[in-house]
Amino acid sequence: MLNRIRNKLIPTQETAEEVDNIYAILPPPGTIIDEATDEEMEKAAELEIRHMAFMRLQDMNIQFDGASYKELLKEFQDFEADSCNFWRGVARRISVPYEWPIRIDHANGPIYVGGHDLYDGEKEEKEEKEESDIYA
Repeated sequence: MLNRIRNKLIPTQETAEEVDNIYAILPPPGTIIDEATDEEMEKAAELEIRHMAFMRLQDMNIQFDGASYKELLKEFQDFEADSCNFWRGVARRISVPYEWPIRIDHANGPIYVGGHDLYDGEKEEKEEKEESDIYA
């Protein structure tokens, strides 16, 4: 089965066809690739709330004792496990690689490709050359 994204055929996980680089077929950020179910929208909203709570807690720079740290670490691990399981299930359902940065608009339902900064070898080599020219 093939998905059409911007008139470009994208092989999905259901095919036996192999792709050398899954990022070579990654659509541009903002491309809508499917619609989320009501359950997926609710779970995405729940995970976003937990993520934001953890981010705010981290921004507070609070000192923790050993027991509090272990309890908080367990909460982080549970969040990461829930998040990975959820996104892996969504990726499997819509037949896209799990490594793609997909997001769900939990208010309206589209599943879209999020922003991505993937390795750009040319750009990195150019920056390294500029650095070496400065110190030469």
